[in-house]
Amino acid sequence: MSGDGQAARRAGSGRDASGARVTWTVADGARGRRWRATTVGADGRLRAALLLETDRAGGVVKLELATGAGLLTLHPEGDRLHGNAVRPDGIEHVSAPWRESSMLLVAGSTVTAAAAARLLGARVGVGEGHTIPALSIGEDLAIVPVTLRVARVRERRWRFLPAAGGPEVAVTLDDDGIAELEDGRTWPLELEQHR
Repeated sequence: MSGDGQAARRAGSGRDASGARVTWTVADGARGRRWRATTVGADGRLRAALLLETDRAGGVVKLELATGAGLLTLHPEGDRLHGNAVRPDGIEHVSAPWRESSMLLVAGSTVTAAAAARLLGARVGVGEGHTIPALSIGEDLAIVPVTLRVARVRERRWRFLPAAGGPEVAVTLDDDGIAELEDGRTWPLELEQHR
């Protein structure tokens, strides 16, 4: 749900910090939120397409990711994250440790960063920083346990930095908990709102 308790049902497009074009949809429903997004690099090539479903509290229910490396499907089941990675040379079954409050971050994805920030909103105050275990997923579909330094810089501004080094992901959320993007535009998903 959005900050005002209304269901968010929007689509949009804009550029992330790397200059890639992110096109997305967000829809709140009775069971939680569904995010869909594509990321197209500055060269015009599709880098990733993802589907992320979260429950009403913001926890991950399902992730589907498609990149040039193949297809990844993940879902939590008890204290494990299960799924598979299908690549041109075969399939790899995936199982990784998981907690209800765990986070997933996909390589530079503002969508997964926004979802993580929403999940952490009640636990991390403005001006605070925490060290949090997470799983990082690269465009190569590799799943790596990481420790993230998470800082809530302002009310809606978050920074995620791998403690062992690597690229930072920063995200600013709007009233609906959706990442604000450079030159971003949004549209309602509902047909009657377009008339």
